[in-house]
Amino acid sequence: MTMPAASLRRFIRPAAPGRGADHRAFVVQHLGFAAPELDTLPAVLDEVGRELGVSFTLDSISGDVVLAEQGFVARVAPQVLNAFLDERPLVTVSQAGEAGRRPPGRQLQAELVRKLGELWRPSGSPDAESDPVPAAAAFDPQFDSAHNADQLDEADLDADRAELLNRLRRGMVDPGEPVLLAGYGDRAALAIDFASGVAQVDDRAEQRLRASRDMPLLALGQPPLPDAASREVDLVVWDIALCAGDFRLLNAPANWWHTPLHAARTLSVSRYTRRPHHLDLARALAAGPVAPADLRRQCRVGVTDLRGFLQACLFLGLAYWQRPLPA
Repeated sequence: MTMPAASLRRFIRPAAPGRGADHRAFVVQHLGFAAPELDTLPAVLDEVGRELGVSFTLDSISGDVVLAEQGFVARVAPQVLNAFLDERPLVTVSQAGEAGRRPPGRQLQAELVRKLGELWRPSGSPDAESDPVPAAAAFDPQFDSAHNADQLDEADLDADRAELLNRLRRGMVDPGEPVLLAGYGDRAALAIDFASGVAQVDDRAEQRLRASRDMPLLALGQPPLPDAASREVDLVVWDIALCAGDFRLLNAPANWWHTPLHAARTLSVSRYTRRPHHLDLARALAAGPVAPADLRRQCRVGVTDLRGFLQACLFLGLAYWQRPLPA
């Protein structure tokens, strides 16, 4: 399994001092590799980085992205894996060094170049024009809303997901709303019961929602499996809204980028996220009112991450837009 491009790109670090403007650096946390493979990984990542124009540092404790052995991941419960990832991108590679196959280093290198290459192409690559790295992926100190207005554009919202978000919002204010069924296909469904405040979520749906950051579809909704996990509804709504940051922010005014947001008295996001920049955003929002443009500068976050955070807060009533003064 690999993360979609938008999710991985959020973790691209700004250029380190003294490096070229196009150079990016990742810390890669390894998971589930045998000792012989761990010995080869640093050299492999160096080669992969040279091919992709990226710098990789291997770490066993933390990282921007998690690199895991495929067989190991298959043996780990999805809930445990999601907790470990804590919303970070996951890239898996198959076990290296089996009999009759290429040497471990060469095999890992080829697999990583292919998978990471699908997710990110540095500027200047043959496909850079058709698949550019968006400037909103990470904090950009040179960002100017007048010159980078395309980064503030809303993605097109199809009818299915528009209805999903509408029903989520109605259910949050009216527990009498019918159970909402959505999902991603076979054995990957979720059912949100607003009356009981409990959602049933299949393991595969949990993986797609929290690790891959994919929005579910009503058209693929079906009853979850009998062994589906139970989660409180507001936690599921946070995850879905976080995936919907590219779409129009809830109740956003025309000039939303410069419209102040107020925090609810009970604003606290630690129930939903432990990501440091989310906690920073919550603190800045609580000290507001503050406009998204100012939040971006104060907390040094990218537009993509900022929009997802704001969408989740708006859907849960943790923040609201300042109303215009009467004429």
